[in-house]
Amino acid sequence: MVCKAMERTEIKQFIQKSQTVKQSVYLQDTAAFQGISIDTRTLHKGDVYVAIQGERFDGHDFIPEAIKKGAAGIVFSDTSVAQNLSYDIFGLRVSDTLDFLMEFAGWYRSQFNLPVFALTGSTGKTTTKEMLAGILNRKFQTLKTQKNLNNFIGVSLTLLELAKSTEMAVIELGTNHPGEIATLTQIVRPTHAAITNIGSGHIGFFGTREAIYQEKSALFENLSEGGNIYLNMEDPFLSHYTNDILRIHTYGLSSSYNFWACYLGMDKRGHIRFTINDGPEITLHIPGKHQLMNGLLAGTVALGLGISNEEVKAGLESVEAPDKRMEIFDLKGTMVINDAYNSNPESLKAAIDFTVDLPIQSGCRKVMVLGDMLELGDQSETAHRKIGEYLQDKPVDVVFCYGPFASIIVDVLDSLEASSIMKESFDSHKQLAEALKDVLHKGDILLLKGSRGMALEKILEYLDGSN
Repeated sequence: MVCKAMERTEIKQFIQKSQTVKQSVYLQDTAAFQGISIDTRTLHKGDVYVAIQGERFDGHDFIPEAIKKGAAGIVFSDTSVAQNLSYDIFGLRVSDTLDFLMEFAGWYRSQFNLPVFALTGSTGKTTTKEMLAGILNRKFQTLKTQKNLNNFIGVSLTLLELAKSTEMAVIELGTNHPGEIATLTQIVRPTHAAITNIGSGHIGFFGTREAIYQEKSALFENLSEGGNIYLNMEDPFLSHYTNDILRIHTYGLSSSYNFWACYLGMDKRGHIRFTINDGPEITLHIPGKHQLMNGLLAGTVALGLGISNEEVKAGLESVEAPDKRMEIFDLKGTMVINDAYNSNPESLKAAIDFTVDLPIQSGCRKVMVLGDMLELGDQSETAHRKIGEYLQDKPVDVVFCYGPFASIIVDVLDSLEASSIMKESFDSHKQLAEALKDVLHKGDILLLKGSRGMALEKILEYLDGSN
């Protein structure tokens, strides 16, 4: 990974304020660079290479390769590295290379005066980020988080892409451990912020939804006085948030809020129609009724920034579903809903409801392939059991499950004697795909939903013969 389009930076400007840099080697007063890389495979000549230490690798092992490829400087924490450097490449010994990357990214961000929107939440943050960037890009030079690179490394490298030409930035923040949102907010220094919702994702690391709320709301608590926040008034946690030093903008489904949406309906492919503040009718190309609040939030922020209703409509209607998030396509006559990027109790129920609500021809069926919802900790069994109960009375024909926790869904359906549903658990993608081949026929609707670690998209590879 390497930052793109970084402005030329003299490293000594940063070192004067750095808390992580402990020693410099062969550093000239005029030393400058225009890129930082943590991966020698994408490093360009003249970049500074930061030797990040990961769970399965140590970036220090690749320092010789970075030097060979023409790195301008090396950032390291291993004291033995300094003696192997030569006068034509500078070195910085730091207390921790990840801490250095975050500290430098925060300092670099401070060099720019522009609106920066930070977004977190249990579900919908990547889709909302794409929607908002889709609107802003039509009028401003906008930097956005690529894919879902929302952790310490991803956020830092995104900030290092800020340039003099950048007019807006949309940064996604993720967390799965307490304290991460506060740290990320201090690096990003947002001027505008929102939390999509408070759900059960990663609850295994937090214990309760209240603890998740405390973690997510650190985004607001770490904003500077006068910052703008956008409150989802349909969320039972966020609707009660107060802060006397921030500018609060409310949004929801009631005209009593600053911004409100009116739901107008859904087409046969699940694309919803709605308006914002009685503006023009908007049709999203990302399917699912649950996208209403995501679209409303993106529109709310844009309208608050002075963008017109017509530009909001054009921007929202230009956005397509991110990879493996509510992707809809035809596979040998079957309508496939690939929502296999991630899963938690709230997003799974939303996907089930979406699939159930889709119209279907007589004789065709609704088939669900469900994988484990991960990172739910000691609530894993209960959460999957509740999904089984949720499915009991739904007009679903087939439920195939993959993974030890997802198999609980089948066990619950068996115990509830949901005899109208064909149900089975599988130990491999291939076995499940082979069973699907015997079940699916033209006109059926197939939903795939599971956490990223379950890689349910492999089932599609077996179905279309590419594996």
